[in-house]
Amino acid sequence: MTVMVKKVGGSVSVLIPKALALEMGLSDGTSLDVSCKDDAIVMRKRGRRPRRSLKSIVAKIRPARYQRRTREQSESSSIGREHW
Repeated sequence: MTVMVKKVGGSVSVLIPKALALEMGLSDGTSLDVSCKDDAIVMRKRGRRPRRSLKSIVAKIRPARYQRRTREQSESSSIGREHW
């Protein structure tokens, strides 16, 4: 399949034919990684960031970093500008 390179502003663009876009699952706003390899331009769909498990996220929590409240808030005293 042959496509043309067109000038757009200070850059150039390549239009991807609809049939190829449908085959690759490309739509408006899809991110592509573009690179050069020897004498070729390679475009790849960006993969999703791998999901981290809840276990690995919880393992990074350090309870010692959090300050503990030593006094409880009284229901009758105001803290800010609220009026009771």
